[in-house]
Parts: sequence; structure tokens; C-alpha cells
Amino acid sequence: MNSKDKLIQDLKNEPYVKRLNEIELIIDQNEEIKELLNKKKDISKKIVLARKLGLKNTVQSYQIEYNEIDEKIANYPLVEEYMDLLDMANNDLELMVNYIEEKINHKLKV
Repeated sequence: MNSKDKLIQDLKNEPYVKRLNEIELIIDQNEEIKELLNKKKDISKKIVLARKLGLKNTVQSYQIEYNEIDEKIANYPLVEEYMDLLDMANNDLELMVNYIEEKINHKLKV
């Protein structure tokens, strides 16, 4: 097993990744939750774009809408757990990407 395969296998065996997958299955069966998460993702993209364009009023408007969706999502404890687990996964992925970039950059400098 090469290091990439080992890393993938190790990630799949992480308890938080297993729990993330369990919750995803539950969320996928709930149309209301899926709709809220999709809206949140769309608004997040709009906020990023509005910030890049310097549209402060638009950002504020989207932020209000984003917060309203967060309040609705808070009614679903599993979704809160899911979001926390996603943050953990994203942090781990970011660490891995940084590690790989460092290795590549080190090899290129040699």
C-alpha cells in the first residue's frame, strides 16, 4: 500500500469521518435540511463575491439572510454536528495540502 492509499484508508477510519458519513446519509433523506444547506452554500458564495466587488451593503444584506438560515439550521442538532465535523475535516485537509505543498516545494528547490 503506497502512502496515498494509506492516508486515504486512515482518513476513512477516523471516527469523525465515519460520523460525518452517517450524518450525511440522514441529511440526504431530509429535503428541508438539504434545501437549507444549499441556500447557505449559495449565499456564502454570494457573500464572497460581493466582498471581492466591495459591495458592503450587499454583503450586509446577504449576511442577514445567512444568519437567518443559520437560525433555522440550529433547529436540527445533527446539522450543527455535521457542520462542526466538516470544519474538522476541512482543517485536516488544509494541513495535508500544506504538508504536500511543503514536500513538493522542498523537492523543487533541491
